[in-house]
Amino acid sequence: MDPLRSGIGMSGGLTALRRGVRDARGPLWPQPGVGLVTAAFAALALLAARRGAWLPGPGRGLPLPALCLALGLAGAVVVAYQYPVHVRHQTKVYLFTVAYYLLAVLVPPPLAALAAGLGALAGEISRRGSSGAYPSDIATEAGRRVLMVLPAALLAQGGGSAAQRPLAVIGAAFVLAALDALTLPLVLAPMSGERPWRALVASARETAVAEGVQYAVGLVGALAALHYPWAVIVLVVPAALVYAAFKVMREMHDGTRQLLENMADAVDLRDPYTGGHSRRVTAYSATLLGALGLNGPEIDLIVTAARVHDIGKIGTPDAVLNKPGRLTDEERAVMEQHAVAGAALLARYRDFARGVALVRHHHESWDGTGYPDRLTGTEIPFGARVIAVADSFDAMTSDRPYRRGMPREQAAAILRAGRGQQWDATLVDAFLRTLDLETRPAPGAAPAPAVSRATSAASVPDASMSPGGAGAPAPDASRSSPAA
Repeated sequence: MDPLRSGIGMSGGLTALRRGVRDARGPLWPQPGVGLVTAAFAALALLAARRGAWLPGPGRGLPLPALCLALGLAGAVVVAYQYPVHVRHQTKVYLFTVAYYLLAVLVPPPLAALAAGLGALAGEISRRGSSGAYPSDIATEAGRRVLMVLPAALLAQGGGSAAQRPLAVIGAAFVLAALDALTLPLVLAPMSGERPWRALVASARETAVAEGVQYAVGLVGALAALHYPWAVIVLVVPAALVYAAFKVMREMHDGTRQLLENMADAVDLRDPYTGGHSRRVTAYSATLLGALGLNGPEIDLIVTAARVHDIGKIGTPDAVLNKPGRLTDEERAVMEQHAVAGAALLARYRDFARGVALVRHHHESWDGTGYPDRLTGTEIPFGARVIAVADSFDAMTSDRPYRRGMPREQAAAILRAGRGQQWDATLVDAFLRTLDLETRPAPGAAPAPAVSRATSAASVPDASMSPGGAGAPAPDASRSSPAA
């Protein structure tokens, strides 16, 4: 499993996200401290190992085959960095686990650890232009690879009888996997702001299959290579097949995207007042992500999820969806089901699996008062937080059967008042920056009134209980809660 700065094309975007984490949660696993400490421990581990019998020193030679194998596997790590599979925001799967495992089993321990660290270092640097990684992030990743491979190699090559060697090789796989999981938050937590345990569980859920298959391939290859060294080269074929299969499973096809967008258009056409709502929310979401400097396949997924965020309304009765007056408590409960219904519908499309949670949770609030699961803060998927801001703004500024859309200036004031409470503060700030010229009052116009959270529920047009938006407070009790 590997949490990389996926989708971040500019270091400024990463800076903005980190700044938001500090504002909302306080410092978590701060960089560059994590990188310095991890790199220092890795250096100490290599130094300690050099004092043993495994690293060449004065008077001790290094077998040329072992050196060539180490260089070849380090090169395989760098190549794997160029072909990621995106599984969630800031998380990618790279098929370099096989290479790390073979280093641990087949190369003298300190050399294996050194090659793993150098491979990670070179791979991170090669991707820095698109990942926006800081030097401290790179140091953390390289250091943790050293700390993972060295103990696994010591176990795999720690001696014992020939009959015990296969057991040691299998044990090394478990050690490598466990250390990967334990050190994963060192990289992910400083970047995403997620609590370490939550980040670990989410990443494990998304990447367990790919990691398990990689270890299986590596184990078979390692056992074969103990007797036939050339077998390492043959592993290129199964590794490539694993990559192709997992990429097809995890990344969305154009045909699925087009089908879902057509369904979203059908939902919009049911209500003349919200026609084009999904397209506008999509445009706002793309603009917001662009303001953060984010790009990549998972960012494309967020944009697609924005396009289909209200697809669950395809099953909402017209009497509720198009009602011009107040909704009853029962009708409000029916309307709130559209997020769950949409997620259930989209779950049928395997290659949109990563977007299901974005649709389900686009009505959650930062402070835990949203629906359907009352998630808080970074428990809410990043993409859902993006859609919530875009959806709310469009809901507030669009006409409804029961009221006129409000001016953009007023909607911007409501977003600003709800930052850090209803919406992610970092995303609200970035979104308002994109609207700076559009929301500036016209010459001679009265300034937009400030709207506080305490008063917004009585003064703001519907968001969640209207047929359109996602997160703005409502003007009355029957159409309260952020955009539906």
